[in-house]
Amino acid sequence: MSPDSYLTVLAGATLVAAMMKSPWGRFRDTGFQHLFLGACVAVLFLWRMRTGIVPAVPVHFLCLTTLTLMFGVPLAIIAAAVLTAAMGVTGLEAWSSLPGSFLALGVMPILVTWLTLNASRRYLPPNPFVYIFICAFFGAAAAMLVGVATNSVLLLGSEQVSFSDLRESYLAILPLMMFPEAFINGLIVTGLVVFKPAWIASFDDDLYLKS
Repeated sequence: MSPDSYLTVLAGATLVAAMMKSPWGRFRDTGFQHLFLGACVAVLFLWRMRTGIVPAVPVHFLCLTTLTLMFGVPLAIIAAAVLTAAMGVTGLEAWSSLPGSFLALGVMPILVTWLTLNASRRYLPPNPFVYIFICAFFGAAAAMLVGVATNSVLLLGSEQVSFSDLRESYLAILPLMMFPEAFINGLIVTGLVVFKPAWIASFDDDLYLKS
């Protein structure tokens, strides 16, 4: 099997596992359906706002930290799969690159957010400020860092781009990508915590407000 075939199998297995773990019962609630679809559409607009010096290396915001905190890991992975497929349908990415893109810029940032959330619950005092600044701001920046690093490794391994082009067009602007990614996710999560805490599945009132 070629490396691309392994990525396709891994991406498919990850998506199937997410579908098996997803709380499909929540979609019986019409309000939740609208919330999930609306969030996916909003993030889709962010993903379409992309740039890049090298065509094979597009640059865009992820906003998957927000989706993970709102819906949990399985549904966030499904959302990432839908968003990645939309990039192929609209011609913004080649279909052959979608499995790697899904794993690197979808699954990895989601897992980093989940690890950050669990680490904060285990090692830090439970209060809304820790949740917002660590899980949302820091979590989003770390998610972008790991996602870009993973995607860079895949691009180099597939020989789609040289290291010099990757360094100049992608890695050089990574710090500039991390801060706005953290700001966007942090701002959204802050607004939801204040005005719509019920929309964030990972925000427990008993844990963060009453402890």
